[in-house]
Amino acid sequence: MRAGGAPLTFFISVEPENGKPTPGTYFLRLSLKVDDVERPIGDPVELELSIDPRTLDFTVFLFPGKNNVVPAGCLYSLRVWLRAEGVDHRILGEDELWVGADPDFDSVADASFASLRPASGADSQVYDAVIGRARVQFIIRWHPLGDRYFRYTMEYTANGVGKILMDDLRLRVDGDPRRVAFLVYTVPVRSVPAGASHRLRVYQRVWKSDAFKIGHRLDFQALGPLLVMGVRAGAPQTIVMEVQAPPPVAMGYQRDTKAIA
Repeated sequence: MRAGGAPLTFFISVEPENGKPTPGTYFLRLSLKVDDVERPIGDPVELELSIDPRTLDFTVFLFPGKNNVVPAGCLYSLRVWLRAEGVDHRILGEDELWVGADPDFDSVADASFASLRPASGADSQVYDAVIGRARVQFIIRWHPLGDRYFRYTMEYTANGVGKILMDDLRLRVDGDPRRVAFLVYTVPVRSVPAGASHRLRVYQRVWKSDAFKIGHRLDFQALGPLLVMGVRAGAPQTIVMEVQAPPPVAMGYQRDTKAIA
């Protein structure tokens, strides 16, 4: 099918829990492929089947989502139904499927776009951004899993401090993973102190956050006269702790002991 001008291919796999096509527990997995990238949609669905899984008939369709979102024409609702012996079962519903060919990201008001560094590593990409007047780097890495599957992670770092934001995005890539680029942007959210909160989006819409907190020299006094601000008590101290090895455990039978308070 085509949606938002983009060619979409959906794959549905029906996997028996015991590895054999016999009556019992099955897991249904849905994935979406656009061009050379395939990604899972939703969580696996567990079903009990007592019929031949090859007789299952699926219906997959999209319909436009809300009209007042940007970029326009990219938000869809996805529905997957299963028909077995004349009975239809709703299997999956997703109301935030964002797809489109060349979306108009310039229509996103106040968006700040991260730029991909031309010289990226063999297994990573670095995106430079300015968020809340702070210089931030987003680092996206991929880890091969076999059969063209990769586990993607994303972290951010700013002036020596960072955090992992996304740690387990599974993508199947036909070709060189270095050719897969992402569009990363933020939109400021009204907050106190000003410039502290942002919406963060990663496209192909694979990850989002509505509360990305970062900024440069934020004015915490703007929180109001009732604010009670802590003051650092002296210079930092280094504390060295000795880690003792656990006592050896006797081989053989040992009775359980109870702690007495």
